[in-house]
Amino acid sequence: MTAPDFNSYCKPLVGQTLRSVEQKDYSWFFVFAEEISIVTESPWRFLNIDGIIVTSEDHGHQFGLPAPVDAAERVRAGVSSRTVVAASITRPAADLIVDFGSRIHLQFFQMSCGYESWRLYIHGNETICTGGGDIAYFQRPVA
Repeated sequence: MTAPDFNSYCKPLVGQTLRSVEQKDYSWFFVFAEEISIVTESPWRFLNIDGIIVTSEDHGHQFGLPAPVDAAERVRAGVSSRTVVAASITRPAADLIVDFGSRIHLQFFQMSCGYESWRLYIHGNETICTGGGDIAYFQRPVA
C-alpha cells in the first residue's frame, strides 16, 4: 500500500490570493476563495526573509507600540495581492506551509500529541492535522 501524498491535499491553494484573515473567539480564519480556507486554534506565524512579521501570539499585545498589534492586518498587508506559489505539509510534524514567493510564508503549526491543529477546507473536502502530526482527509461525497 502506498502512503498518501499529503501535499496533494493542499495543491488547490496554489494560485489563490488571501482574501481575509479574522479571529473569532479562539479560532483564526484564513479565507483564500469562496470554498478554500484554513482554520486553526493553534499557533501560526507569518514571516519573510528578514524574520518574523507577526504570530498569532502577538495579536492584541502592545509591546510599547502606539497601538496593540493587529496580527490579521499585518498578514493582509504582507501578502497584499500576492498569490500562493506553493503549499506543503511537513513530515513528521504536519505543519502546513503556505508560500507566497520571495520567501514570504504563512506557517500553521501542530503543537500537540493529542489535539487537532489546523483544518484545510477545499471545495467541501477537509484535511485535518490531528494530534501527533497525523493527517485525516475527508472527501465530500459526489452527488
